[in-house]
Amino acid sequence: MSLLFSPYTIRHITFRNRIALAPMVQEKGDADGCVTDFLLEHYGERAAAGTGLIIVEATAVEPAGRCWPGGLCAFAPQHLPGLRRLAERIHAEGAVAAIQLVHGGPQARPAVSGLESVGPSDVRPKHDLTIPRALTIPEILAIEGRFADAAALALEAGFDAIEIHGAHGYLLDSFLMAKRNLREDEYGGTLEKRMRLLVETCQQVRRRIGPRPLLWSRVCAFNKQFEQFSPRDLGVLLAGLEGAGLDMVHLSTEDGLLGYFDSAKPLGKWAGEMTRLPRIVAGHLGDPPDAERCLAEGISEFVAIGSYMLNNPTWTRKAHQKLDGQPAPTIPTGPAA
Repeated sequence: MSLLFSPYTIRHITFRNRIALAPMVQEKGDADGCVTDFLLEHYGERAAAGTGLIIVEATAVEPAGRCWPGGLCAFAPQHLPGLRRLAERIHAEGAVAAIQLVHGGPQARPAVSGLESVGPSDVRPKHDLTIPRALTIPEILAIEGRFADAAALALEAGFDAIEIHGAHGYLLDSFLMAKRNLREDEYGGTLEKRMRLLVETCQQVRRRIGPRPLLWSRVCAFNKQFEQFSPRDLGVLLAGLEGAGLDMVHLSTEDGLLGYFDSAKPLGKWAGEMTRLPRIVAGHLGDPPDAERCLAEGISEFVAIGSYMLNNPTWTRKAHQKLDGQPAPTIPTGPAA
């Protein structure tokens, strides 16, 4: 059997294979951010193809953090029934159910939320977005609590794992970015201070959900390439996340096999030398031999497939046929014996 289709266990959870559906926003929720029948089928179909881990798209933790019309939300009782149906559907198809939690921060859309956008500083993130208002420290602490509340709601809905979105320029990543974070208090300046919001958010979530559910964060380096983000910085960030009680780290890249930091070594390989945490790597791994290579060369323990699986819901089944010449095996997924 290929490595891609071998099972993997993290604490009490066994994944039937090393394939994750990367979180990709569909904008198919209803106006209030609730799950629709379209999303039940979207995620259910990809789980039914044999995918081991389904990471549900970026889900807002408060109204001001919404980015997309039709984006999912997890901050009100009305969101719970749909999220419960979604977790049940994923489980019924044999996959582990995770959900990504996000606050859009400076990339949130006032046209969607009806509220002003906020960020670490009043720096416009993109030419087509408004200038955000800089958050006060009490507001920062309140947002950490919103993530914890949303995680608790997701667990009540039946999800097995929580992913904290600390990548792609959304709020937690904006604090990490030197060009967006001009603060001079304890949440700005050095990397250790800029990463404080992400680390504290992970700590808050871990305290709220307890030790049993799996918890990880998604991070990226490609949007910091002009900020002299270095291997040392990556190591400091990973150490902070590991110390926050995470079970894994999700590395978003332009290409999972591409060299980083002016070397031929992929980001996942760098990370593997810096942390004990298992790694998910995403980025142009849709050709099954490339996904297999990512595992075989020790770049990651999981591969996240995004647009390839979006365009081909049976990607996992076809990948197994290509690599092993047979349909994907039926391996129990869920709590380990």
